[in-house]
Amino acid sequence: MTRRPTLKTIADRVGVTVSAVSLALRDDPRISATTRSRIQEAAEALGYVYNRHAAGLRRGDSGTVAVCLNDLSNPFFTEFLGHMETRFREAGRMMLFCHAHETPSIQARFIRQMAEHGAAGLILVPVEGTSRADLEGPRVRHLRDFPLVLISRDVADTAFDRVINDDERGIRLLFEHLYALGHRRLAWLGGGGDTSTAHDRERSFRREMDAAGLPIDDATMHHGPTSLAFGDSMLDELMALPTPPTAIVCFSDVIAFGVLAACYRRGLRPGIDLSVTGFDDMGAAAYSAPALTSVRVRTDLIGDRASELLLARIAGDRQPAVREMMPPELVVRETTGPPPETGMLPPRRRG
Repeated sequence: MTRRPTLKTIADRVGVTVSAVSLALRDDPRISATTRSRIQEAAEALGYVYNRHAAGLRRGDSGTVAVCLNDLSNPFFTEFLGHMETRFREAGRMMLFCHAHETPSIQARFIRQMAEHGAAGLILVPVEGTSRADLEGPRVRHLRDFPLVLISRDVADTAFDRVINDDERGIRLLFEHLYALGHRRLAWLGGGGDTSTAHDRERSFRREMDAAGLPIDDATMHHGPTSLAFGDSMLDELMALPTPPTAIVCFSDVIAFGVLAACYRRGLRPGIDLSVTGFDDMGAAAYSAPALTSVRVRTDLIGDRASELLLARIAGDRQPAVREMMPPELVVRETTGPPPETGMLPPRRRG
C-alpha cells in the first residue's frame, strides 16, 4: 500500500522546508504567492489530505465535540441536532453522535469512549434515571474539569452547565388556556419515566389543579411510555368513566397524537367533543388533522445556547456552572375548545 503523503513529501518535491509547506497550505502571507502556488499544486498532485487528528494531538484539541441523545424514536430530540450542528460547523468543529436508547450503560460507555478519542466537549440529553453520581462519581473521573453541557433534562445539583425548558411554566400555560375555555374535568397522561421533565410537568399539573380547587382523581391520572400506543390505549379507559374528562393534557405531542388517533376510532371530534393538548410542539403538531394545541419548546434557543456554552468552556471559560431555563410558548390550534356540554363557563377565581 502506498504511504500517505506528508508535509515532508511535499517539501521534498518542491525543495522547501516542512514549516514552509505548513504555512503555505494555510495561505500564510509570510510565504510568497509564487511559492504558495507551487506548494499547493504539489499537494494536490500528490493527493495530500490534511491530518486533523495529528494536528489535534499537537494542539491538545481534537476539533471534535460529542453529542449524546437519549432516544431517537421521539422526533422531538432530533430537533436539537440541526441547531447544534450548525453552530459547531461554523466554529470549525466536527460532531460525534451517540443514540443512547434510554440505556444508562450505553450512555456511560459513550462518555468514556468520547473521552478516550479526545473529544473536546460533550452535550448530553441524559437518559432516564441519570443521577449526579453518573456524571461526577468515581467511575467518571475523566469528566472532572471536562466541558459538558446538559440539555432538555435536568440533573439536580450537578456541577455542569444545564440549558433546559421551563416545563412547569409550559403546563401552567396549557392549564390556564383550558380553564379559560371552561374545562373543569381534566385528565393527565404522563410519560417520560424517571426524568426531570416527567416530574416537573406532572407536579405543575397537580399544582394548577389544586390552585383552581379542582379534585385530582387517580382515575384521571395515568402514566406510561412516551408513545403513540399509550395515548391511543388510554382514551377508551378515560371515556368509560362515569364522568369522563372534557380535556386531556398529555406529557408530549407523541402521546397526544395517539389520543387523536383513538378519537377518530371512537368518532370523537378533537377540539369539539374533547379537547386534547400536547407538549413540545414538534414539527408534525401543526400538520395533524386537526392541528394540535401544544407548548413550543424552543429547541433552537436551547441548542444554540448549549453550543455557545460548550464552545466557551472548550476555549477556557472557567466561570461557575450555570442553569438556564428557556421560556416555552403556548401554541393554540384546533384540538382545544369549550367543553361540549356546557359551552363557555364563566371565569372562576382560582386559589
